Amino acid sequence: MCKKDLKNPGLSHTRKGASLDDKEAHQHDHQCWSRRSFLSTLGFGAIGSSMLLGGMPISTFARSKFFNRLSRADNDRVLILIQLSGGNDGLNTIIPVENDIYYQKRPTIGIAKQDSILLSDNIGMHPAMSSLQSFWGEGNMAVINNVGYADTNRSHARATDIWTTGSGSNNIENTGWAGRFLVEDNPDFIANPPEFPLGVRIGGSATLFQSEFGNLGVTFGGAGQFTQFLEQGGFYDENNVPQNDFGQSLSFARKIANSSFKYLESIQDAADNATNIGDYPNSSLAQSLSVVARLIRGGLQTKLFLVSKGGFDTHNNQGGTEGGHANLLADIADSVQAFYADLESDNLHNRALTMTFSEFGRTLDENSSNGTDHGSSAPVMVFGPVNGGLYGNHSNLTNLDNSGDPVFSTDYRSVYTSILDDWFGLGDEETGSVIDGNFEKLGFVNAMATSTETASAPQTFMLDQNYPNPFNPTTSISFSLVHDSDVKLSIFTINGKLIRTLINERKAAGEYNVTFDARGLSSGTYLYKLETPTGTKTKKMTLIK
Repeated sequence: MCKKDLKNPGLSHTRKGASLDDKEAHQHDHQCWSRRSFLSTLGFGAIGSSMLLGGMPISTFARSKFFNRLSRADNDRVLILIQLSGGNDGLNTIIPVENDIYYQKRPTIGIAKQDSILLSDNIGMHPAMSSLQSFWGEGNMAVINNVGYADTNRSHARATDIWTTGSGSNNIENTGWAGRFLVEDNPDFIANPPEFPLGVRIGGSATLFQSEFGNLGVTFGGAGQFTQFLEQGGFYDENNVPQNDFGQSLSFARKIANSSFKYLESIQDAADNATNIGDYPNSSLAQSLSVVARLIRGGLQTKLFLVSKGGFDTHNNQGGTEGGHANLLADIADSVQAFYADLESDNLHNRALTMTFSEFGRTLDENSSNGTDHGSSAPVMVFGPVNGGLYGNHSNLTNLDNSGDPVFSTDYRSVYTSILDDWFGLGDEETGSVIDGNFEKLGFVNAMATSTETASAPQTFMLDQNYPNPFNPTTSISFSLVHDSDVKLSIFTINGKLIRTLINERKAAGEYNVTFDARGLSSGTYLYKLETPTGTKTKKMTLIK
Protein backbone atom coordinates (compact mmCIF):
# COMPACT_ATOMS: atom_id res chain seq x y z
CA MET A 1 0.00 0.00 0.00
CA CYS A 2 1.10 3.58 -0.63
CA LYS A 3 1.68 5.53 2.54
CA LYS A 4 0.37 9.05 2.97
CA ASP A 5 2.68 11.89 3.94
CA LEU A 6 1.19 12.77 7.35
CA LYS A 7 3.61 15.62 7.92
CA ASN A 8 2.85 17.50 4.74
CA PRO A 9 -0.47 16.48 3.18
CA GLY A 10 -0.87 19.70 1.18
CA LEU A 11 1.79 18.97 -1.39
CA SER A 12 2.01 21.00 -4.59
CA HIS A 13 2.97 19.83 -8.04
CA THR A 14 6.53 20.96 -7.35
CA ARG A 15 6.95 17.76 -5.36
CA LYS A 16 8.32 14.69 -7.11
CA GLY A 17 5.51 12.78 -8.76
CA ALA A 18 3.07 15.47 -9.89
CA SER A 19 4.79 16.19 -13.20
CA LEU A 20 5.57 13.94 -16.16
CA ASP A 21 9.19 15.08 -15.96
CA ASP A 22 9.53 13.39 -12.56
CA LYS A 23 9.82 10.02 -14.35
CA GLU A 24 10.19 7.23 -11.74
CA ALA A 25 8.56 9.31 -9.01
CA HIS A 26 5.61 10.04 -11.29
CA GLN A 27 5.23 6.34 -12.14
CA HIS A 28 5.27 5.53 -8.42
CA ASP A 29 2.55 8.11 -7.82
CA HIS A 30 0.38 6.43 -10.43
CA GLN A 31 1.06 2.98 -9.02
CA CYS A 32 -0.12 4.19 -5.63
CA TRP A 33 -3.21 5.69 -7.21
CA SER A 34 -4.09 2.64 -9.28
CA ARG A 35 -3.88 0.32 -6.29
CA ARG A 36 -6.67 2.17 -4.59
CA SER A 37 -10.00 1.94 -6.27
CA PHE A 38 -12.38 4.87 -6.21
CA LEU A 39 -14.64 2.88 -3.91
CA SER A 40 -11.98 2.56 -1.23
CA THR A 41 -11.86 6.34 -0.77
CA LEU A 42 -15.35 7.52 -1.65
CA GLY A 43 -17.16 9.10 1.28
CA PHE A 44 -20.72 8.11 0.41
CA GLY A 45 -20.79 4.44 1.36
CA ALA A 46 -18.89 1.72 3.02
CA ILE A 47 -20.38 -1.74 2.97
CA GLY A 48 -21.87 -3.59 0.05
CA SER A 49 -21.41 -6.16 -2.65
CA SER A 50 -21.03 -6.40 -6.39
CA MET A 51 -22.65 -8.17 -9.31
CA LEU A 52 -22.92 -7.93 -13.07
CA LEU A 53 -25.92 -6.26 -14.70
CA GLY A 54 -26.02 -6.09 -18.46
CA GLY A 55 -22.28 -6.65 -18.55
CA MET A 56 -21.60 -3.75 -16.16
CA PRO A 57 -20.18 -4.47 -12.68
CA ILE A 58 -22.35 -2.93 -9.96
CA SER A 59 -21.41 -2.17 -6.37
CA THR A 60 -23.96 -1.28 -3.72
CA PHE A 61 -23.47 0.81 -0.60
CA ALA A 62 -25.12 0.32 2.72
CA ARG A 63 -26.83 2.70 5.09
CA SER A 64 -24.86 5.47 6.78
CA LYS A 65 -25.79 8.61 8.69
CA PHE A 66 -25.57 10.52 5.41
CA PHE A 67 -27.85 8.07 3.62
CA ASN A 68 -30.27 7.90 6.55
CA ARG A 69 -30.79 11.63 6.13
CA LEU A 70 -31.33 11.24 2.41
CA SER A 71 -33.89 8.50 3.01
CA ARG A 72 -35.90 10.86 5.19
CA ALA A 73 -35.97 13.54 2.52
CA ASP A 74 -39.57 13.86 1.41
CA ASN A 75 -38.93 13.63 -2.33
CA ASP A 76 -37.97 11.13 -5.01
CA ARG A 77 -34.96 13.05 -6.27
CA VAL A 78 -31.81 11.29 -7.42
CA LEU A 79 -28.20 12.48 -7.58
CA ILE A 80 -25.77 11.03 -10.14
CA LEU A 81 -22.07 11.77 -9.59
CA ILE A 82 -19.67 11.43 -12.51
CA GLN A 83 -16.06 11.22 -11.39
CA LEU A 84 -13.58 12.45 -14.00
CA SER A 85 -10.66 10.37 -12.82
CA GLY A 86 -7.13 11.66 -13.32
CA GLY A 87 -7.60 15.40 -12.98
CA ASN A 88 -9.65 17.13 -15.66
CA ASP A 89 -8.17 20.19 -17.39
CA GLY A 90 -10.74 22.76 -16.34
CA LEU A 91 -9.17 25.63 -18.26
CA ASN A 92 -9.71 23.79 -21.55
CA THR A 93 -13.20 22.64 -20.51
CA ILE A 94 -14.64 26.02 -19.52
CA ILE A 95 -12.40 28.51 -21.29
CA PRO A 96 -11.49 32.16 -20.51
CA VAL A 97 -11.71 33.15 -24.17
CA GLU A 98 -10.80 36.83 -23.62
CA ASN A 99 -7.79 36.21 -21.35
CA ASP A 100 -4.44 36.82 -23.06
CA ILE A 101 -2.54 35.03 -20.27
CA TYR A 102 -4.41 31.81 -21.02
CA TYR A 103 -3.22 31.86 -24.64
CA GLN A 104 0.33 32.88 -23.68
CA LYS A 105 0.61 29.95 -21.28
CA ARG A 106 -0.96 27.48 -23.73
CA PRO A 107 0.45 28.25 -27.19
CA THR A 108 -0.39 24.83 -28.71
CA ILE A 109 -3.34 23.47 -26.72
CA GLY A 110 -5.34 26.67 -26.07
CA ILE A 111 -8.88 26.80 -27.50
CA ALA A 112 -9.53 29.92 -29.60
CA LYS A 113 -12.66 31.97 -28.93
CA GLN A 114 -13.99 31.42 -32.44
CA ASP A 115 -13.78 27.65 -31.89
CA SER A 116 -15.50 27.69 -28.49
CA ILE A 117 -19.17 27.35 -27.63
CA LEU A 118 -19.80 30.71 -25.99
CA LEU A 119 -21.53 30.59 -22.61
CA SER A 120 -21.11 34.32 -22.02
CA ASP A 121 -19.21 37.24 -23.52
CA ASN A 122 -15.88 36.02 -22.10
CA ILE A 123 -16.41 32.36 -21.19
CA GLY A 124 -16.56 29.49 -23.66
CA MET A 125 -17.02 25.71 -23.56
CA HIS A 126 -14.85 23.19 -25.40
CA PRO A 127 -16.29 22.60 -28.90
CA ALA A 128 -16.22 18.83 -28.37
CA MET A 129 -19.11 19.27 -25.92
CA SER A 130 -21.54 20.48 -28.57
CA SER A 131 -24.11 17.87 -27.45
CA LEU A 132 -24.63 20.04 -24.35
CA GLN A 133 -25.38 23.22 -26.29
CA SER A 134 -29.12 22.62 -26.08
CA PHE A 135 -28.81 21.95 -22.33
CA TRP A 136 -27.19 25.33 -21.89
CA GLY A 137 -29.69 27.10 -24.12
CA GLU A 138 -32.64 25.62 -22.25
CA GLY A 139 -31.19 26.44 -18.83
CA ASN A 140 -30.56 22.81 -17.87
CA MET A 141 -26.81 23.14 -17.28
CA ALA A 142 -24.96 25.04 -14.56
CA VAL A 143 -21.21 25.61 -14.39
CA ILE A 144 -19.58 26.36 -11.05
CA ASN A 145 -16.26 28.01 -11.86
CA ASN A 146 -12.88 27.52 -10.21
CA VAL A 147 -13.85 24.98 -7.54
CA GLY A 148 -11.27 23.73 -5.08
CA TYR A 149 -9.98 24.11 -1.52
CA ALA A 150 -7.05 25.64 0.37
CA ASP A 151 -3.58 24.13 -0.07
CA THR A 152 -4.46 21.95 -3.03
CA ASN A 153 -2.96 18.47 -2.87
CA ARG A 154 -1.78 17.11 -6.23
CA SER A 155 -1.51 13.42 -5.48
CA HIS A 156 -4.29 11.47 -7.21
CA ALA A 157 -5.08 9.29 -4.20
CA ARG A 158 -4.87 11.99 -1.56
CA ALA A 159 -6.81 14.54 -3.62
CA THR A 160 -9.58 11.98 -4.20
CA ASP A 161 -9.63 11.33 -0.44
CA ILE A 162 -10.19 15.02 0.19
CA TRP A 163 -13.02 15.38 -2.30
CA THR A 164 -14.80 12.20 -1.31
CA THR A 165 -14.52 12.54 2.46
CA GLY A 166 -15.43 16.23 2.49
CA SER A 167 -12.30 17.08 4.46
CA GLY A 168 -9.67 19.79 4.26
CA SER A 169 -6.21 19.28 2.83
CA ASN A 170 -4.64 18.92 6.27
CA ASN A 171 -7.14 16.38 7.64
CA ILE A 172 -6.05 12.77 7.21
CA GLU A 173 -8.88 10.24 7.28
CA ASN A 174 -8.19 6.49 7.06
CA THR A 175 -11.82 5.52 6.48
CA GLY A 176 -14.64 6.98 4.46
CA TRP A 177 -17.21 8.97 6.37
CA ALA A 178 -19.99 6.48 5.66
CA GLY A 179 -17.74 3.63 6.79
CA ARG A 180 -17.17 5.33 10.12
CA PHE A 181 -20.85 6.21 10.52
CA LEU A 182 -21.97 2.67 9.65
CA VAL A 183 -19.73 0.95 12.16
CA GLU A 184 -19.99 3.47 15.01
CA ASP A 185 -23.42 5.07 14.71
CA ASN A 186 -25.76 2.69 12.89
CA PRO A 187 -25.89 -0.66 14.69
CA ASP A 188 -29.56 -0.96 13.70
CA PHE A 189 -28.44 -1.52 10.13
CA ILE A 190 -27.17 -4.98 11.08
CA ALA A 191 -30.44 -6.07 12.66
CA ASN A 192 -32.75 -4.31 10.21
CA PRO A 193 -31.06 -3.82 6.82
CA PRO A 194 -33.04 -1.76 4.29
CA GLU A 195 -34.84 -3.40 1.40
CA PHE A 196 -32.89 -1.38 -1.18
CA PRO A 197 -29.52 0.38 -1.36
CA LEU A 198 -29.54 4.12 -0.89
CA GLY A 199 -26.36 4.36 -2.97
CA VAL A 200 -25.13 2.43 -6.01
CA ARG A 201 -21.88 2.62 -7.90
CA ILE A 202 -21.77 1.26 -11.43
CA GLY A 203 -18.56 0.38 -13.25
CA GLY A 204 -14.97 0.34 -12.10
CA SER A 205 -13.54 -1.78 -9.32
CA ALA A 206 -15.71 -4.08 -7.22
CA THR A 207 -13.60 -3.34 -4.17
CA LEU A 208 -15.67 -1.92 -1.34
CA PHE A 209 -14.84 0.44 1.49
CA GLN A 210 -12.42 -0.22 4.26
CA SER A 211 -13.74 -0.15 7.83
CA GLU A 212 -11.97 -0.61 11.12
CA PHE A 213 -12.71 -4.33 10.71
CA GLY A 214 -10.93 -4.50 7.36
CA ASN A 215 -12.38 -4.94 3.89
CA LEU A 216 -15.92 -6.28 4.29
CA GLY A 217 -16.78 -6.39 0.61
CA VAL A 218 -18.13 -9.33 -1.33
CA THR A 219 -18.02 -9.67 -5.12
CA PHE A 220 -20.47 -11.64 -7.25
CA GLY A 221 -18.72 -13.26 -10.17
CA GLY A 222 -21.97 -13.58 -12.09
CA ALA A 223 -25.68 -14.33 -11.94
CA GLY A 224 -25.01 -17.92 -10.84
CA GLN A 225 -23.25 -16.79 -7.69
CA PHE A 226 -26.06 -14.32 -7.01
CA THR A 227 -28.63 -17.11 -7.34
CA GLN A 228 -26.59 -19.26 -4.99
CA PHE A 229 -26.77 -16.56 -2.36
CA LEU A 230 -30.55 -16.20 -2.72
CA GLU A 231 -30.97 -19.97 -2.32
CA GLN A 232 -28.66 -20.30 0.67
CA GLY A 233 -29.52 -17.02 2.40
CA GLY A 234 -25.91 -16.00 2.82
CA PHE A 235 -22.33 -17.13 2.29
CA TYR A 236 -20.88 -16.61 5.75
CA ASP A 237 -21.59 -18.42 8.99
CA GLU A 238 -22.19 -15.73 11.60
CA ASN A 239 -22.17 -18.09 14.58
CA ASN A 240 -19.23 -20.42 13.96
CA VAL A 241 -16.57 -18.03 15.29
CA PRO A 242 -14.11 -18.06 18.22
CA GLN A 243 -15.64 -17.06 21.56
CA ASN A 244 -13.47 -13.99 22.11
CA ASP A 245 -13.24 -10.35 21.04
CA PHE A 246 -11.89 -11.33 17.64
CA GLY A 247 -14.78 -13.74 17.13
CA GLN A 248 -17.31 -11.06 17.98
CA SER A 249 -15.76 -8.71 15.43
CA LEU A 250 -15.68 -11.47 12.83
CA SER A 251 -19.35 -12.29 13.43
CA PHE A 252 -20.20 -8.59 13.11
CA ALA A 253 -18.32 -8.34 9.81
CA ARG A 254 -19.96 -11.48 8.42
CA LYS A 255 -23.42 -10.23 9.35
CA ILE A 256 -22.77 -6.96 7.50
CA ALA A 257 -21.53 -8.83 4.43
CA ASN A 258 -24.53 -11.17 4.41
CA SER A 259 -26.98 -8.31 4.89
CA SER A 260 -25.46 -6.41 1.99
CA PHE A 261 -26.55 -9.08 -0.48
CA LYS A 262 -30.16 -8.21 0.21
CA TYR A 263 -29.71 -4.99 -1.79
CA LEU A 264 -28.87 -6.85 -4.95
CA GLU A 265 -32.28 -8.48 -5.12
CA SER A 266 -33.95 -5.05 -5.34
CA ILE A 267 -31.46 -4.00 -8.04
CA GLN A 268 -32.20 -7.10 -10.07
CA ASP A 269 -35.95 -6.58 -9.70
CA ALA A 270 -35.68 -2.97 -10.89
CA ALA A 271 -33.53 -4.00 -13.85
CA ASP A 272 -36.01 -6.70 -14.82
CA ASN A 273 -38.88 -4.20 -14.67
CA ALA A 274 -37.48 -1.71 -17.19
CA THR A 275 -35.52 -1.19 -20.38
CA ASN A 276 -33.75 1.78 -21.89
CA ILE A 277 -35.59 4.01 -24.35
CA GLY A 278 -33.28 5.39 -27.04
CA ASP A 279 -29.70 4.81 -28.08
CA TYR A 280 -26.51 5.38 -26.09
CA PRO A 281 -22.95 5.89 -27.34
CA ASN A 282 -20.68 2.87 -27.27
CA SER A 283 -18.60 3.88 -24.24
CA SER A 284 -18.26 2.63 -20.69
CA LEU A 285 -19.58 5.91 -19.27
CA ALA A 286 -22.64 5.87 -21.53
CA GLN A 287 -23.38 2.25 -20.67
CA SER A 288 -23.05 2.99 -16.96
CA LEU A 289 -25.54 5.85 -17.29
CA SER A 290 -27.86 3.59 -19.28
CA VAL A 291 -27.96 1.21 -16.31
CA VAL A 292 -28.72 4.14 -13.98
CA ALA A 293 -31.63 5.17 -16.22
CA ARG A 294 -32.89 1.60 -16.31
CA LEU A 295 -32.82 1.30 -12.51
CA ILE A 296 -34.58 4.64 -12.03
CA ARG A 297 -37.29 3.62 -14.49
CA GLY A 298 -37.56 0.20 -12.84
CA GLY A 299 -38.52 1.75 -9.53
CA LEU A 300 -35.32 1.35 -7.49
CA GLN A 301 -35.57 3.84 -4.62
CA THR A 302 -31.84 4.56 -4.54
CA LYS A 303 -31.03 8.26 -4.15
CA LEU A 304 -27.35 8.32 -5.11
CA PHE A 305 -25.54 6.79 -8.11
CA LEU A 306 -21.82 6.92 -8.74
CA VAL A 307 -20.21 6.41 -12.16
CA SER A 308 -16.75 7.24 -13.37
CA LYS A 309 -14.66 7.90 -16.44
CA GLY A 310 -10.87 7.66 -16.46
CA GLY A 311 -8.17 9.03 -18.73
CA PHE A 312 -8.04 12.67 -17.63
CA ASP A 313 -4.38 12.59 -16.55
CA THR A 314 -3.30 14.32 -19.77
CA HIS A 315 0.43 14.81 -19.28
CA ASN A 316 1.28 14.49 -22.96
CA ASN A 317 -0.35 15.09 -26.34
CA GLN A 318 -3.47 16.47 -24.71
CA GLY A 319 -4.61 18.21 -27.87
CA GLY A 320 -6.70 21.32 -28.34
CA THR A 321 -9.94 21.34 -30.30
CA GLU A 322 -9.14 17.75 -31.28
CA GLY A 323 -7.19 14.98 -29.58
CA GLY A 324 -7.33 12.96 -26.39
CA HIS A 325 -8.91 15.53 -24.09
CA ALA A 326 -11.45 16.52 -26.71
CA ASN A 327 -12.51 12.87 -27.05
CA LEU A 328 -12.99 12.59 -23.28
CA LEU A 329 -15.16 15.69 -23.15
CA ALA A 330 -17.19 14.58 -26.15
CA ASP A 331 -17.95 11.30 -24.39
CA ILE A 332 -19.20 13.15 -21.30
CA ALA A 333 -21.42 15.40 -23.39
CA ASP A 334 -22.82 12.63 -25.60
CA SER A 335 -23.41 10.30 -22.64
CA VAL A 336 -25.20 12.93 -20.54
CA GLN A 337 -27.35 13.94 -23.53
CA ALA A 338 -28.36 10.31 -24.17
CA PHE A 339 -29.09 9.74 -20.46
CA TYR A 340 -31.49 12.66 -20.20
CA ALA A 341 -33.13 11.89 -23.54
CA ASP A 342 -33.81 8.39 -22.21
CA LEU A 343 -35.32 9.67 -18.94
CA GLU A 344 -37.35 12.34 -20.70
CA SER A 345 -39.14 9.68 -22.74
CA ASP A 346 -41.39 8.97 -19.75
CA ASN A 347 -40.94 12.25 -17.85
CA LEU A 348 -38.33 11.03 -15.36
CA HIS A 349 -35.71 13.64 -16.23
CA ASN A 350 -36.77 16.13 -13.56
CA ARG A 351 -35.95 13.60 -10.85
CA ALA A 352 -32.28 13.33 -11.80
CA LEU A 353 -29.54 15.84 -10.97
CA THR A 354 -26.11 14.99 -12.42
CA MET A 355 -22.80 16.47 -11.25
CA THR A 356 -19.23 16.03 -12.52
CA PHE A 357 -16.16 16.31 -10.31
CA SER A 358 -12.45 15.58 -10.57
CA GLU A 359 -9.74 15.34 -7.93
CA PHE A 360 -7.94 18.44 -9.25
CA GLY A 361 -7.47 20.54 -12.37
CA ARG A 362 -4.34 20.93 -14.49
CA THR A 363 -1.47 23.39 -14.55
CA LEU A 364 -1.93 26.80 -16.14
CA ASP A 365 1.21 26.24 -18.23
CA GLU A 366 1.28 23.54 -20.83
CA ASN A 367 4.35 21.31 -20.47
CA SER A 368 7.05 20.35 -22.95
CA SER A 369 5.06 17.28 -23.99
CA ASN A 370 2.07 19.34 -25.22
CA GLY A 371 0.09 18.39 -22.15
CA THR A 372 -0.56 19.63 -18.62
CA ASP A 373 0.48 18.41 -15.18
CA HIS A 374 -1.36 18.09 -11.88
CA GLY A 375 -2.90 21.46 -11.07
CA SER A 376 -5.33 23.11 -8.68
CA SER A 377 -8.97 24.15 -9.14
CA ALA A 378 -11.40 23.18 -11.91
CA PRO A 379 -15.07 23.71 -12.84
CA VAL A 380 -17.94 21.50 -11.70
CA MET A 381 -20.75 20.94 -14.22
CA VAL A 382 -24.30 20.17 -13.10
CA PHE A 383 -27.11 18.99 -15.40
CA GLY A 384 -30.85 18.52 -15.07
CA PRO A 385 -33.31 20.55 -12.96
CA VAL A 386 -30.97 23.47 -12.27
CA ASN A 387 -30.95 27.22 -12.51
CA GLY A 388 -28.73 27.15 -15.55
CA GLY A 389 -25.84 29.57 -15.89
CA LEU A 390 -22.38 30.43 -14.59
CA TYR A 391 -21.67 30.49 -10.87
CA GLY A 392 -18.64 31.82 -9.05
CA ASN A 393 -15.69 33.63 -10.58
CA HIS A 394 -13.62 32.05 -13.30
CA SER A 395 -9.94 31.50 -12.55
CA ASN A 396 -7.95 34.68 -12.03
CA LEU A 397 -4.79 33.96 -14.01
CA THR A 398 -2.82 36.63 -12.14
CA ASN A 399 -3.76 35.42 -8.64
CA LEU A 400 -1.64 32.27 -8.50
CA ASP A 401 -0.51 29.88 -5.78
CA ASN A 402 3.12 29.05 -5.03
CA SER A 403 3.09 26.53 -7.87
CA GLY A 404 1.96 29.09 -10.44
CA ASP A 405 -1.64 27.91 -10.77
CA PRO A 406 -4.95 29.70 -10.13
CA VAL A 407 -6.19 30.01 -6.56
CA PHE A 408 -9.67 28.53 -6.09
CA SER A 409 -12.59 30.92 -5.61
CA THR A 410 -15.38 28.46 -4.68
CA ASP A 411 -14.95 25.77 -2.01
CA TYR A 412 -16.08 22.37 -3.26
CA ARG A 413 -18.05 21.87 -0.05
CA SER A 414 -20.32 24.73 -1.10
CA VAL A 415 -21.38 22.53 -4.02
CA TYR A 416 -22.16 19.65 -1.65
CA THR A 417 -24.01 21.98 0.74
CA SER A 418 -26.13 23.37 -2.10
CA ILE A 419 -27.14 19.87 -3.21
CA LEU A 420 -27.88 18.58 0.28
CA ASP A 421 -29.95 21.63 1.22
CA ASP A 422 -31.65 22.59 -2.03
CA TRP A 423 -31.91 19.25 -3.84
CA PHE A 424 -32.49 16.80 -1.00
CA GLY A 425 -34.00 19.37 1.37
CA LEU A 426 -32.03 18.30 4.44
CA GLY A 427 -31.92 21.73 6.09
CA ASP A 428 -28.98 23.57 7.61
CA GLU A 429 -28.71 21.53 10.81
CA GLU A 430 -28.70 18.12 9.13
CA THR A 431 -26.42 19.27 6.32
CA GLY A 432 -24.00 20.58 8.94
CA SER A 433 -23.78 17.11 10.46
CA VAL A 434 -22.73 15.69 7.08
CA ILE A 435 -20.41 18.47 5.85
CA ASP A 436 -18.10 19.72 8.60
CA GLY A 437 -18.21 23.52 8.53
CA ASN A 438 -20.42 26.28 7.22
CA PHE A 439 -20.27 26.81 3.47
CA GLU A 440 -22.22 29.23 1.32
CA LYS A 441 -25.00 27.87 -0.86
CA LEU A 442 -24.62 28.75 -4.54
CA GLY A 443 -28.19 28.81 -5.86
CA PHE A 444 -27.77 26.51 -8.86
CA VAL A 445 -30.61 24.35 -7.46
CA ASN A 446 -33.75 26.43 -6.96
CA ALA A 447 -36.95 25.25 -5.27
CA MET A 448 -38.97 27.40 -7.68
CA ALA A 449 -37.40 25.65 -10.64
CA THR A 450 -37.68 22.08 -9.31
CA SER A 451 -40.98 22.13 -7.45
CA THR A 452 -43.59 19.72 -8.76
CA GLU A 453 -47.16 20.65 -9.61
CA THR A 454 -50.16 18.72 -8.38
CA ALA A 455 -51.43 16.65 -11.28
CA SER A 456 -55.03 16.99 -10.20
CA ALA A 457 -54.96 20.80 -9.94
CA PRO A 458 -57.24 22.51 -12.48
CA GLN A 459 -55.37 24.11 -15.37
CA THR A 460 -56.62 27.69 -15.24
CA PHE A 461 -53.61 29.16 -17.08
CA MET A 462 -50.66 28.09 -19.22
CA LEU A 463 -47.16 29.52 -19.63
CA ASP A 464 -45.25 28.51 -22.75
CA GLN A 465 -41.52 28.36 -23.42
CA ASN A 466 -40.26 31.63 -24.84
CA TYR A 467 -39.39 31.75 -28.55
CA PRO A 468 -36.75 31.95 -29.80
CA ASN A 469 -34.58 30.47 -27.10
CA PRO A 470 -31.67 31.19 -26.89
CA PHE A 471 -32.38 34.74 -28.08
CA ASN A 472 -30.68 38.06 -28.85
CA PRO A 473 -31.91 40.62 -27.98
CA THR A 474 -35.70 40.02 -28.07
CA THR A 475 -37.93 37.02 -27.45
CA SER A 476 -41.66 36.35 -27.21
CA ILE A 477 -43.31 35.01 -24.04
CA SER A 478 -46.76 33.44 -24.50
CA PHE A 479 -49.38 32.56 -21.92
CA SER A 480 -53.12 31.81 -21.85
CA LEU A 481 -55.93 32.27 -19.32
CA VAL A 482 -59.04 30.11 -19.00
CA HIS A 483 -60.83 32.80 -16.98
CA ASP A 484 -60.46 36.52 -16.41
CA SER A 485 -57.68 36.94 -13.90
CA ASP A 486 -55.15 39.23 -12.24
CA VAL A 487 -51.74 38.39 -13.72
CA LYS A 488 -48.18 39.44 -13.12
CA LEU A 489 -45.37 38.57 -15.55
CA SER A 490 -41.87 39.33 -14.30
CA ILE A 491 -38.24 38.74 -15.32
CA PHE A 492 -35.61 37.68 -12.77
CA THR A 493 -31.91 36.90 -12.72
CA ILE A 494 -31.01 33.28 -12.12
CA ASN A 495 -30.46 34.19 -8.45
CA GLY A 496 -33.95 35.64 -8.06
CA LYS A 497 -33.27 39.39 -8.41
CA LEU A 498 -36.15 41.21 -10.11
CA ILE A 499 -35.14 42.82 -13.41
CA ARG A 500 -38.42 43.95 -14.91
CA THR A 501 -42.19 43.52 -14.56
CA LEU A 502 -43.77 43.19 -18.00
CA ILE A 503 -47.43 42.87 -16.92
CA ASN A 504 -49.19 43.58 -13.63
CA GLU A 505 -52.94 43.97 -14.28
CA ARG A 506 -56.21 42.15 -14.79
CA LYS A 507 -56.55 40.31 -18.10
CA ALA A 508 -59.53 38.76 -19.85
CA ALA A 509 -59.56 35.06 -20.70
CA GLY A 510 -57.54 34.38 -23.86
CA GLU A 511 -54.05 34.01 -25.32
CA TYR A 512 -51.28 36.61 -24.97
CA ASN A 513 -47.85 37.23 -26.47
CA VAL A 514 -45.44 39.60 -24.74
CA THR A 515 -42.12 40.74 -26.21
CA PHE A 516 -39.16 40.94 -23.85
CA ASP A 517 -36.28 43.19 -24.98
CA ALA A 518 -33.01 42.29 -23.25
CA ARG A 519 -30.88 45.10 -24.64
CA GLY A 520 -28.63 46.29 -21.85
CA LEU A 521 -28.45 42.90 -20.15
CA SER A 522 -25.44 40.60 -20.27
CA SER A 523 -25.47 37.09 -21.70
CA GLY A 524 -26.78 34.44 -19.33
CA THR A 525 -29.81 32.51 -18.11
CA TYR A 526 -32.88 34.37 -16.80
CA LEU A 527 -36.19 33.34 -15.24
CA TYR A 528 -39.65 34.54 -16.26
CA LYS A 529 -42.51 34.02 -13.83
CA LEU A 530 -46.27 34.24 -14.35
CA GLU A 531 -48.27 34.78 -11.14
CA THR A 532 -52.07 34.37 -10.91
CA PRO A 533 -54.47 33.89 -7.96
CA THR A 534 -54.63 30.16 -8.76
CA GLY A 535 -50.89 29.50 -9.01
CA THR A 536 -47.47 30.44 -10.31
CA LYS A 537 -45.31 29.05 -13.09
CA THR A 538 -41.66 29.79 -13.86
CA LYS A 539 -39.52 28.97 -16.89
CA LYS A 540 -35.94 29.64 -17.94
CA MET A 541 -34.59 31.44 -21.00
CA THR A 542 -31.08 32.14 -22.23
CA LEU A 543 -29.67 35.35 -23.70
CA ILE A 544 -26.56 34.89 -25.86
CA LYS A 545 -25.03 37.99 -27.44
